[in-house]
Amino acid sequence: MEILSANITDTSVLQLFQEQDDFMIDFLGDDKGLYTRYSEKENIKCVWIAYCDDIPMGCIAFREKAHGVGEVKRMFIKSEYRGKGIAKALLNTVECYAKEQGCHTLFLDTRITLEPAVFLYRSFGFHIVFQQGLYIQMEKGL
Repeated sequence: MEILSANITDTSVLQLFQEQDDFMIDFLGDDKGLYTRYSEKENIKCVWIAYCDDIPMGCIAFREKAHGVGEVKRMFIKSEYRGKGIAKALLNTVECYAKEQGCHTLFLDTRITLEPAVFLYRSFGFHIVFQQGLYIQMEKGL
């Protein structure tokens, strides 16, 4: 596995974001109207892609939420590559980058029903700081 930074406009990035959007819309079912597909308005600063033999397996993005607070965005692993430690490697990449940028906190949004993701985030040191219905916000001190 190789993790490389990518430009937000790279075809591989946009394809992974589209796959994530499609997955989420399918996952959300009746709540799909609450989901917003990727747009440039997300103001993503950096993206990394995990590759295996030049095949993109997943991605993660970062943006600055506030001074000293980084936000994990667009964490997605293709279904056939899940359970192989890719998400942990991508989270570690973002955490290292955030520390280099002087962040003292990492933040993310997800849904409590994405149980494997919530489990992963908790095992990585994130904790829930806000919940409204199925929507949760999590953070981790760096």
